Amino acid sequence: MVLAGGLTGPAQAKELCGWLTESVEAGGLHQFDLWLEADGEADVFYKMTGRGVVTESSESYSPGSGTVSLHAGKAMRVWGFGTTLTPPADIEIIAEIHAPPASVFSEDETPMLAAFNLRRHVAEAETALPAVLNRRCVSLAPPPPGD
Repeated sequence: MVLAGGLTGPAQAKELCGWLTESVEAGGLHQFDLWLEADGEADVFYKMTGRGVVTESSESYSPGSGTVSLHAGKAMRVWGFGTTLTPPADIEIIAEIHAPPASVFSEDETPMLAAFNLRRHVAEAETALPAVLNRRCVSLAPPPPGD
């Protein structure tokens, strides 16, 4: 996935990394967070999609979107959502990362740079989170001329 424009700042990023985390807090609260990091200054637009947390009796989610300014080498938590769940459950949280819109008032779709997914089934007998590392990095280099 390639960026066609939209980065700002004097030291533009060449690489964007992102990951979704899941933790379980007291009382069975599952906390989900989206983290982004770039190797230079970058502005990106994130949009949370997917179904969220689905159990036999309910669906829970807090999709959102926003523009964020990333600073070189500093990981930033840009979105979070927490919910209690009673297994069995299915988790489907997708973070779409787009080039930022030209204006905060624009509703035009911008190019998608990357997508980070957290999809898993929570078994009824689950007692601990599985060890999953879903960090992924994408190049933000502009495409070669003519592409």
